[in-house]
Amino acid sequence: MPYIYLLIVVLVIAAVISLILSFLGILVVGALRLLPLIFVALIIAVLIGKVRITIVHGKKRDDD
Repeated sequence: MPYIYLLIVVLVIAAVISLILSFLGILVVGALRLLPLIFVALIIAVLIGKVRITIVHGKKRDDD
């Protein structure tokens, strides 16, 4: 079940990166075609440990 959350988070991050590239005008037409490449790059980064995605439910701060 945690892998579903990871997959959803990675898809959202990939979509945001693709939209940012589109809005910046780097690739005006076809920026969404980069979505699979960004998705694969994020998955590889997560699997080799370069990127850590943590999901925290609710507030859990002991220092406040």
